Amino acid sequence: MARTQTDQSLRIAHESFLVHAGFRYLKVALLLSVAAIAAYIWHDPPGGPNGGTWLGYTLGTIGALQIAWLAWLGRRKRTYRSSIGTVRGWTSAHVYLGLSLALIATLHCAFHFGWNIHTLAYALTLAVIISGIYGVIAYARYPSLITGNRSQATREGWLADLDDINDRSIKLADTLGPDVHRVILASIDRIRIGGGVREILFGTREPERKAFEKVQAQLGETTQFMATQVRPRAEPSVSPDQMQSTVSFMAGRLAGGVDAGEQAQKLLDLLARRRDLTTRINRDIRLQALMQVWLYVHVPLTFALLAALVAHIVSVFIYW
Repeated sequence: MARTQTDQSLRIAHESFLVHAGFRYLKVALLLSVAAIAAYIWHDPPGGPNGGTWLGYTLGTIGALQIAWLAWLGRRKRTYRSSIGTVRGWTSAHVYLGLSLALIATLHCAFHFGWNIHTLAYALTLAVIISGIYGVIAYARYPSLITGNRSQATREGWLADLDDINDRSIKLADTLGPDVHRVILASIDRIRIGGGVREILFGTREPERKAFEKVQAQLGETTQFMATQVRPRAEPSVSPDQMQSTVSFMAGRLAGGVDAGEQAQKLLDLLARRRDLTTRINRDIRLQALMQVWLYVHVPLTFALLAALVAHIVSVFIYW
């Protein structure tokens, strides 16, 4: 009996907010939507449906209450001692009732649009809903991708490993001569972690690309020699092209007959590991940004919607 209760508690704890309580709030949203559609079809006022009829005012009141209640979720999520439902339940209701709001708002205005504050409030309503849909997709998709990319590691651990690899690379470079030392130091300076908003969200051209192309032209067939004679023990996800100018330089050193080939090989391995590590770190940053960036759109749009809603209501009571 205790085992059954424990299993049930674990299942509830891991239950998605989308299926909370057997899709309770999806059913509520569907019932509300069906009732609104039925009333809209049944209602046949003189002059046609519009926001000024009793049904228009009713739907408008329901929509305004929905907006106010949905906006309250942000505060509810921070009220940990609240006894009014669970955060998962509120989030589930937020999603499904938020989707039904698009229908309620459309039927409220009866498909009448223009260049005015009323249409602005409607447009902001749809914008908030659309950004919320992206948020649902993001929280359903990106956590698993982040977990898969991390493979039980942490970003802090990766950064510590990156510092360790850089230190070991410099020590190995010291054994291979001052020119190798300079190249390794320069390659460390070119490491890019994170970056600006555009770079994080959409990626950026590799910072060593131009330098790689220049060195490759100078070395001629050296990179081909590296691929056939010196095979660094890199991770499968790291291609020779990704190793870029620093690896090309090291291949040239090997082709030129550098002594201590084993040390050079170790350095090549470290460079390959470093490239894989920086790729994972930047991918982790990008995935987390893609999961959270919608809030920087959704929240400001919500406040703009609340302001437009107040203006819409005041103007209706003043001029109608």
